[in-house]
Amino acid sequence: KQWYQRRVRDGVGRAVIQMCKAEGFNTVNIIRDRDNADQVKEELRSIGADAVFTVSERQELEKFCKTNTPQLALNMVGGRETISLLKCLGHGSNLVTYGAMSNSPMSVPFGLMVFKDITLNNYWMTRWTREFAGTSAEGEMFEQIGDRFKSGVLTPTPHEERSFFDYEEAFKRAFQRKQLFVCDRTLSDARVAELV
Repeated sequence: KQWYQRRVRDGVGRAVIQMCKAEGFNTVNIIRDRDNADQVKEELRSIGADAVFTVSERQELEKFCKTNTPQLALNMVGGRETISLLKCLGHGSNLVTYGAMSNSPMSVPFGLMVFKDITLNNYWMTRWTREFAGTSAEGEMFEQIGDRFKSGVLTPTPHEERSFFDYEEAFKRAFQRKQLFVCDRTLSDARVAELV
């Protein structure tokens, strides 16, 4: 019951870690090299990550995967680094790509596919939404996600709450951090009275 994923600090990666922990799956996670890598590793472990490596810790990762072989890899980045994902996977495993953040072609050596019998899959949320919008499957998905937030299994990504009236600063910070800007509950600000 091992999962392996890249780009784990965003909302999807954090959700995968938390849901896997709740379901009894272990996660092996890869983050970019950065100055605060140890802090990020600890943050991810605190929400349930079992192992976290930086991209440059390739040898440590491969050694770890020899005794803790993942059967599923989630790949949001694509590009040449996909090879490190494939090398860690066990026989008969799956690689699911759901993004292409590197903007580079994904390299897949045929030997790994043939001799390890790895299956490549893809997922695009927009396509899924088009197919299932308004169906019971969509309702069930949102209900399950909501229940996991209510129970504390899922926690939101770190964020700042700001007033709607501070939208310029909020946009600026969102772009600096490459995070989503969401306007929610902000009209409770006292300045709303001035508009009425």
